[in-house]
Amino acid sequence: MPSVDTMFLFIAEGTAVERVDRKGPGGPLAYVWVPDADEAARVAAEQAAAGLGLLELYRGFGLAEAGKVIEAVAGRAPVGFAGDLGGVRHPRSITLYGDPGADPLTETVTVEHPHGARTTVAPAPDDDAMVAAALEAVESGADVVEICGGTSAATASRVHAAVGDRATVTLVRWPFESITPAAAYAAAFES
Repeated sequence: MPSVDTMFLFIAEGTAVERVDRKGPGGPLAYVWVPDADEAARVAAEQAAAGLGLLELYRGFGLAEAGKVIEAVAGRAPVGFAGDLGGVRHPRSITLYGDPGADPLTETVTVEHPHGARTTVAPAPDDDAMVAAALEAVESGADVVEICGGTSAATASRVHAAVGDRATVTLVRWPFESITPAAAYAAAFES
């Protein structure tokens, strides 16, 4: 698997490893779906050894699954986590990240999983676009809106207010051991 600067990792039970490569705002970006936590840990360790700059865990990760990945990465890259949703596997989710230069019409990726599950990953060029994308996804059946760790809490709060109780909204958080390396990654990205 070619190395990337940033990886968004998802668990989609019943699926084979699936990867979509994109140009992200900070360099090469990969969205990777794996069937379980063991495969997630293997993929994350492989990418960390190859120089991964940042890893964010989304759909399907509870604390136990995230812990396996964090142990496998072994401090070689910061690992952010969208939140423990009680181990519940949500059938339809959207992951949103900010990218001022992105075109959501051409850069949005939707992957269909077994049993009718679906994950969409979409860039948002600004806060208003992020709110609009979240609302559109929820109106189309998404039950989880996951927001990238590079997004401000204020923006995530706007998304949450707009979505209300129609879907769960999460924002990637950085555990203590990832705060300093995530801040260094962000500083390099901003330069």
